Amino acid sequence: MLNLNIDSLALTITNAEGHEHRIRPIVARAAAILAERAEGYYGESPLRAVSSVDAEPVSVDMRTMTDEHVAQDIASAWLRALTLKLI
Repeated sequence: MLNLNIDSLALTITNAEGHEHRIRPIVARAAAILAERAEGYYGESPLRAVSSVDAEPVSVDMRTMTDEHVAQDIASAWLRALTLKLI
């Protein structure tokens, strides 16, 4: 079983005027997606601690993308960054 603990999450969001109310639910969904995917990939791996992970920027268009699509893109970036730390 994977034990995933996110102590701190820093996001830089630009050009989201009028969509601010969507950010918190999107980030919560992205974290849930990350946990699901990480469990699938690393659930049986030996316990390892990662002190910090820096993900690449994710470009999204809040005007045309659904919350789920944005969350999926963010979670994918986080998972790639985590994978680079664990391999």
